[in-house]
Amino acid sequence: MADIEKLELAPPTKIERFAELAAVITSAAPWIGGPVAEIIGGVATNLKINRVIEFVQSVLEHVEALHTKRSEEFVKSEDFADILEKTTQAVADERHEAKRRLFSNYILNNISHPEISYDQRLKCLRLLSQVDIRHIDLLGALRQTPSKAELNLSMSAPITTLGRRVPNLENELNEVVHVTNTLGLTNVQNTYLRTNMTGAGAADLRHAVTSLGCEFLTFISAVE
Repeated sequence: MADIEKLELAPPTKIERFAELAAVITSAAPWIGGPVAEIIGGVATNLKINRVIEFVQSVLEHVEALHTKRSEEFVKSEDFADILEKTTQAVADERHEAKRRLFSNYILNNISHPEISYDQRLKCLRLLSQVDIRHIDLLGALRQTPSKAELNLSMSAPITTLGRRVPNLENELNEVVHVTNTLGLTNVQNTYLRTNMTGAGAADLRHAVTSLGCEFLTFISAVE
């Protein structure tokens, strides 16, 4: 009896988890379920299944609103197959849940913009794989529209503005800025961050995010 109880409490095997993933995929809208199942099926046995299931469910939850003739044609294309396979592998290796959600946004944006070139898609995927949530928090803080209170300050400095918007980066700001500058997502100099200026000048930091940074943020934002 003890042996039977142990067997009943045993965690699901990889094969069982893959079967669960396959069930999730095949229950999706037919226009995307087939292509996704074919692509994921080829790599899933070598991936961390729980993360992949979470990722696929997140995509399928929102994808039907994006269904057009062009999006359906895109998900059957070689470009989509390649991008989805690379993204799935990245998701399986990603430990942080918040960042895994961004990979779901990324795939949904791929589907909703079938006109975008493969190079653009791959460039944004590589950037997402290279950054972490701190870098994305910084980009969001720089792109934030200044509040009335910030604009009404007589004097301030950009670093003071960032200290209010992303206090979690206070001790890592130089390191985080260095990475986003190196990746071409921002153009921020340390001297600029610490320069005293008008409150309005210190509050409006949107120009510090490059065109590539703006494109990247758009590609990982939630699809509306």
